[in-house]
Amino acid sequence: MRVPRIFVRPEDWNGRETVHVGGEVARHITRVLRMGAGAELVVLDGQGGAYRAVIRELVRDGFTAAITGMAEANGEPEVSITLVQGLPKGDKMDYVVQKATEVGVSRIIPLASERSVVQAREQRWDKKRERWERIAASAAEQAFRLLVPKILPVMTLPEALDSINPEAFIIFPWEEERENSLKTLLRSHPPASEVYIFIGPEGGFTENEARMASDRGAHRVTLGPRILRTETAGPLATALVLYEWDT
Repeated sequence: MRVPRIFVRPEDWNGRETVHVGGEVARHITRVLRMGAGAELVVLDGQGGAYRAVIRELVRDGFTAAITGMAEANGEPEVSITLVQGLPKGDKMDYVVQKATEVGVSRIIPLASERSVVQAREQRWDKKRERWERIAASAAEQAFRLLVPKILPVMTLPEALDSINPEAFIIFPWEEERENSLKTLLRSHPPASEVYIFIGPEGGFTENEARMASDRGAHRVTLGPRILRTETAGPLATALVLYEWDT
């Protein structure tokens, strides 16, 4: 069995000597995997650091572990990808966060677009965002990543476009685009270090939104002759970009 890898919050580190692990992560380690004192694991600080550790003591609210050295640090792509995902119905965003994290995104921006039918109070979005952050952390551990993708607050399309670094490369899949394919786009441009991928909700982006994105320098592309579900398109487009551009 592979040595488990877990993310530990900054406040749970005692310098770089010991860590305290509690909550769902500790319950998974001690109750599901049945690991006890003397068991080895890899502790991640969420900032790219990976450390070997040994469980020293099981306590009421979790366990403590001693850091024994550095662990192999890999698993992060060279290309930083931000997935701007149109808010889908139901719990589909959970799937998007999980799979996009496994594939390799660096950030996720939930997007309230013109055809997003999801409506909720801002307080509810805060709770959903907390859930998405937990899903991202779990998926990052499973995928042996060193970083947990950041989940940003819900934005409108103008807000998302305004937040983009002028040097970033913007990809805008749109079902009305017929000529420019994602493959052709990626193979006709040198690899970019920072990429934004915009994915519409059910029903896609409107013509007005596509025009707005183009005016900001976005490259409108087709993902092929088949219409993909919104929860499938983001992870797929991310994987294709990393396949072509990641070293």
